[in-house]
Amino acid sequence: MARHLAWILAAALVQSVPAAASARGAHDGDGEQRGTETRDRDGRRPQGKSEHRPWKFWQGESKTELGLTNQQASEIEQIFRSTLPRLEAAKDKIDKLEATLSQTVKDNTADLATVAQQVDRLEAARADLYKTRTLMLYRMRGVLSAEQREKLQTLWEAGRPRSQDPAVRR
Repeated sequence: MARHLAWILAAALVQSVPAAASARGAHDGDGEQRGTETRDRDGRRPQGKSEHRPWKFWQGESKTELGLTNQQASEIEQIFRSTLPRLEAAKDKIDKLEATLSQTVKDNTADLATVAQQVDRLEAARADLYKTRTLMLYRMRGVLSAEQREKLQTLWEAGRPRSQDPAVRR
């Protein structure tokens, strides 16, 4: 059960990492984060980037449903904010490594060892991102009571995060 909850938390937050930078700092009156969209100087969305709002279960209606105290919500927000720069940096590194590997494959001129080395670097960067995220989630989980963890799992299984996130609607 604990492993299942950890994966639920991971899925909820990993979807928030890529767009967290563009959405950071923008909140509505309920404390729910609203998405902001980055655009280039011609007003177009950068290719490959999408607007995405993380499900911050420790804010808004979810906070009430889970019975989180202000102290718990504050601790979880602090964990999230302190980890976010590392997650964003890891995501940026992955994006760059993916672009490099993609170009190498497209050019079709590199030897197998070079491609293998680029794949190794990319997968190491992904592992670092997942490790950082998992440790963040473990720290967040430590703030919740057993009852709150069960309620969170129930909300997740009911599809709550999807219904709150227009970018991830069913």
